[in-house]
Amino acid sequence: MTTEAAYTDLTTPLGSLQEELSSLIETFIHLGVQVHDFKATEEAKLGLSNNINKVVAQLKNLSNRNDLHDVSIPLEIINYIEDGRNPDIYTREFVEVVRKINQHLNGKSLAFEKFQNMLGHSIVKEFPDLEKQVEEITKRTKV
Repeated sequence: MTTEAAYTDLTTPLGSLQEELSSLIETFIHLGVQVHDFKATEEAKLGLSNNINKVVAQLKNLSNRNDLHDVSIPLEIINYIEDGRNPDIYTREFVEVVRKINQHLNGKSLAFEKFQNMLGHSIVKEFPDLEKQVEEITKRTKV
């Protein structure tokens, strides 16, 4: 299962956490709209009170979850969110950095392989009696 699929799978701790957080964010949005458009009517007061109670209940449910010890959220992502930035940007940047590192390491690996072949060829050219040993070493060190 991919990580992305785990986010939407409600049977996993991460998937259910995402669902609860989405619901909490939606409640906060409704609460913000209610506060912005608040008119001191009894109906508005009741609706505002209900949404505040809903937020409190949702936060209580989140704090009482026992399955969150399996969910690890990097501190950098939390800092991104606290700074008002989209955590997807962090993920995209992280993937780009890992891709660049992989390309660099792949280039190094190819360079070492070419160097090994050139060195082996040069050794065999200068010392023909070492051909068997060079071939044996080359076979053992191939990835």
